[in-house]
Amino acid sequence: MTEQLTLFNLAPTQVIKTVHDPYWDEIVNPVALATIPPPVKPLVGAQVISDTQKTAPQHDTHWIERYWVERSENKYWYYRYCWMIGRKKHRIYIGSVHSPKAQAKKELVEIAIADGESPQEIQKIIRANHRS
Repeated sequence: MTEQLTLFNLAPTQVIKTVHDPYWDEIVNPVALATIPPPVKPLVGAQVISDTQKTAPQHDTHWIERYWVERSENKYWYYRYCWMIGRKKHRIYIGSVHSPKAQAKKELVEIAIADGESPQEIQKIIRANHRS
C-alpha cells in the first residue's frame, strides 16, 4: 500500500512569477496606439452611424436608410431598404437621392411600411420598379 502512495506522490508545484512588460501598456494605451497605425478613413457611409438616417425609425424591423459612399473624395448619397431577420440586417439598393425614380420608389416603400407590408412584399415592390 505504501508503494502505491509513493507512485502518486507529486512533485512540489512551481510558482510562476509574472514579469511586467511595459511594451504592452503602449499598445493598449489609446494615445500610444493612435501613434502606431495611421488612422483609417472609412470609404462607405454605412460605417458612419451619425451620417446614416432612418426615414421610418418607428419601425424597428424594416426601414429606409440614407447612406453615402465616398469616391474620389466626393460623397454620393443613396437610399436603401433595410430589414432585420433575427439579428441579421439585410439591405436592398433603392437608388440615388437625386434620382426622381429612386425618390418615387422610396415613397412607395414608405407607404408599404406604413401599411404593414412584410419585408418580402416590399422587396418585390422594389425589384418590380427596378425593371420599369
